[in-house]
Amino acid sequence: VQAAFELKTQLDKFEGQMKEAQQIVHDRTYELENEYYKNRRLQEELLHFRRKTERLKKMEMSGSIDEIMVEEIREYKEILTCPSCKVKQKDAVLTKCFHIFCFDCIKTRYETRQRKCPKCNCAFGANDYHRLYLSA
Repeated sequence: VQAAFELKTQLDKFEGQMKEAQQIVHDRTYELENEYYKNRRLQEELLHFRRKTERLKKMEMSGSIDEIMVEEIREYKEILTCPSCKVKQKDAVLTKCFHIFCFDCIKTRYETRQRKCPKCNCAFGANDYHRLYLSA
């Protein structure tokens, strides 16, 4: 009886340690995922600033303001165009990663069970995409 009681206490102790270890793993995984998404955001921001720097260098070297303005307008239109289909304007956001696409592309991906963001592969569900209203 005494040995069974000791084994039971050891089992409880080990279960407690296992739960603590599982919680630590869960917390570290969560932190790692957050750092991964922060890193992705910073990489996207870096790419944006590099493009902006290139545009400014072109402006310095180029003499024609009209050409620069046309190029800038083209770039802004590209920013507002869905990167998935490259046809429609962006009008929906994935709330898991905050990437923006046209609603039709996101809805099609959801309906065809391709439920991952085309940019970062973040999984999304039915309640994770919403219309986005951009107005002038």
